Amino acid sequence: MDLDPDRLIRPIGPFAIGAAGAIVSLKFAPGSSWQERLTNISAGALLAGFASPALCHYFSMDTAEMTNAMAFTVGLFGMNFVASAWVWVKNMQPSDFFPWVRRNGGSS
Repeated sequence: MDLDPDRLIRPIGPFAIGAAGAIVSLKFAPGSSWQERLTNISAGALLAGFASPALCHYFSMDTAEMTNAMAFTVGLFGMNFVASAWVWVKNMQPSDFFPWVRRNGGSS
């Protein structure tokens, strides 16, 4: 059985590097409790792990170095993206997308 370390580590790489970017971004992020910090790191790592390879493929940056740089950057800014999306979802009104729904939550 031939174990190739690069083959084993490559799928984990963007997640770990994205987590490192998210840890760096904690210096500038709101969230004082450990639960909030852990959630921020998880969001940055997950977004980096799934979005970085796709972004690198889209922009034709298929080297390992560019994938790692993209993962760190997405991890760095990913938690801010998730926080902004969460605020947007919380402030969203159903009537913005479904005109037959009234603002008070009932249907017309």
